[in-house]
Amino acid sequence: MLPIQLPHNYTLGIEPITNRRFRIIVFKSGEELVCRRENLKQLRQFLDADEAKAFKGRLQLLKHGDDIAVEVKGELIGNISKASLLANLMA
Repeated sequence: MLPIQLPHNYTLGIEPITNRRFRIIVFKSGEELVCRRENLKQLRQFLDADEAKAFKGRLQLLKHGDDIAVEVKGELIGNISKASLLANLMA
């Protein structure tokens, strides 16, 4: 897992569960806050869309072009690029 640094001591990590399933995790100061298990097909559809919203619940990803906003419990905690998320999926 290659962590993606976000502002205010938040980190986004992606762990493979199987070849086709991943666990997306948000940490704050090294402590796990929320996670979401998702399959590769759903993540690819999210990344291919111009504007999209991934997931319901405490962890949400909102995509606008190549910029992805990360929300935890309705609060925006940071932005990542499509390229960095894709690189973590392929790592």
